[in-house]
Amino acid sequence: MAAAAASRPREAVGQRTSTETLFGIIAAFVEERTWSQAALAKKLETRPDTIRRRLEELRAGGFKLERSVEHPQVYWSVPKDWFPGALLFKADEVKDLLRLLGRAPRGALRAQVVGLVVTRLANLGHASAAAALEGGAAPPPSVREDLERWLAIAEDAVSGGVTMKMRYFTASRRDESWRHVSVHRVDHGTRPQLIGTCHRANALRRFRVSNILEARLDLGEQHRPVDVDALRRFDEESFGGFHHEGPSVPCVFFVRDAQAAWVSRNLPDDRITQEAAAGGARFRVTTSAVEFLARFVVGLGDAATAETVELREATARLARGALGNAAAAPVVAS
Repeated sequence: MAAAAASRPREAVGQRTSTETLFGIIAAFVEERTWSQAALAKKLETRPDTIRRRLEELRAGGFKLERSVEHPQVYWSVPKDWFPGALLFKADEVKDLLRLLGRAPRGALRAQVVGLVVTRLANLGHASAAAALEGGAAPPPSVREDLERWLAIAEDAVSGGVTMKMRYFTASRRDESWRHVSVHRVDHGTRPQLIGTCHRANALRRFRVSNILEARLDLGEQHRPVDVDALRRFDEESFGGFHHEGPSVPCVFFVRDAQAAWVSRNLPDDRITQEAAAGGARFRVTTSAVEFLARFVVGLGDAATAETVELREATARLARGALGNAAAAPVVAS
């Protein structure tokens, strides 16, 4: 037995058997499509000349390997369609997989899975399809059939860089009309929204998916790209799912202990930060939507106190209006 063990081939540096080295090479090419000979030797803890011999053996045995030289490095690659032991998807199935991953909640697990999928797609030459993975948080447990259809069209518009034409109901004007939109992002959640350039206004807008009445892709209308910084500023100016014109200002309000826990779980925007304070909690956010935030604070009644000038003025104005209406309104029998 000892003599047999001694006769087994060993590799010098990492003391790997030839079989272990061959399996290590295959596993490495599953992770990355291209390796330099030196980097592969380092990963497998063996010598470059040993790696070269094993690679030549694999190629001679029919293993699909491509060799290229960029002095002083030698590179080895597998074809784009080479993935042994992979779970295969048809092109239209991959599209649905991307759509589902794009709607998944953000977090460590999503980041890990998305990273793997994007890498694999890039290796297969489908990097552009990975744009469909850019999205927001998770949708509700179930989505209305029509909303699912509009979401799918919007996501296709993002991934393909194609303009979307839709008939849209504007609630503030109680008006519906057709418009073209270059969709830049889909924000999922309990109320999914599109963020895109409205061609009619030539400006960034938010559109609620629930207000879409009809939608389709329009290849005849040129897509209008957006500057990354402009999209970032638009996000910063948005609050609670709405976009507001005007400068952003710091807003602070205090909530006493009895209601602070409820408020921390029901904030209208996840950018609001919270800190412990004597007798309760203090909440902070910088936003242009002071009026929108003031409505939330007023709804808390005497449990909340606005502590910054703009927020205090807005809450006082809303409270006076509500009190005035309450005093003037006739009492209606139930």
